Amino acid sequence: MVDSKNLHTIGETAKICKVSRKTLIFYEELGILKPDYICPSNGYRYYSDSTIQLMPILKYYKQMGFKLQDMNGVGDNNSCLFHERNFLNQISFLEDEEKRIQNSRQALMDWLELIHEGMNVTSNKFESINIKYIQPTQYFFLDQDFDYDYKESVINVPWIRYLEENNAEITGPVILAFDDCQKKSLELANRVTIMQKPVRNNDSNLPLENIGGKTFISSYYIGDHAQMYKKYADMENWAKKNGYNCGPNVYERFVVDYWTTTDINMFVTEILIPIVKN
Repeated sequence: MVDSKNLHTIGETAKICKVSRKTLIFYEELGILKPDYICPSNGYRYYSDSTIQLMPILKYYKQMGFKLQDMNGVGDNNSCLFHERNFLNQISFLEDEEKRIQNSRQALMDWLELIHEGMNVTSNKFESINIKYIQPTQYFFLDQDFDYDYKESVINVPWIRYLEENNAEITGPVILAFDDCQKKSLELANRVTIMQKPVRNNDSNLPLENIGGKTFISSYYIGDHAQMYKKYADMENWAKKNGYNCGPNVYERFVVDYWTTTDINMFVTEILIPIVKN
């Protein structure tokens, strides 16, 4: 018969370890901290000093991000190799988790910046035409048919499926690229390339296409996408008046769109047309 005088009750153990009785029972169910003796007549649980001393190790494992189910065997090992294997596996897991968190944070920050950009444009009515140089940036891309259903192009189910199938994560605005600026201004374009920027920790092998490394005329358009062609005429006239040749291609950068609001009057699109001086 076990001498329970040299053991601690579950209440005493919980107090010593600064955990709840429920936690001790849960640890027992998981097999990571078992009582040394369970009284067969009343089910009372008793713990030795040696078992209690395992709790700081478990707490440290928890601090290092281990899941409870990964702590099995911590108290039974007699080799440093056990901890080495556990630690190497955990470091690999945490590195992957760090990348995931960085990617999530980048996507959140980029979308938040788009909302702030759109609100600033609409509140200040920024629709003037400007010249800007754009740094080279790489994007995932997919060519598609285009029938002027902007919602279908911006909230693009085949695009998202294509990215998911290739383990590609994106961030930032949807960009629609058209090969012929003139055709797009006349609403005659029937092909489009949808583009979005990869997250920082991009593990996909999908091909990338570059935008930038040149000068563009830029203008925001506020409102219904169906009326956006009117802005093209203004931009082409401005370029001609100031001695620039436009195109041949054009990019529509969707700042605020169906992803963010259902109010088409709040839509903000930046039109970017490459230019060269005559």
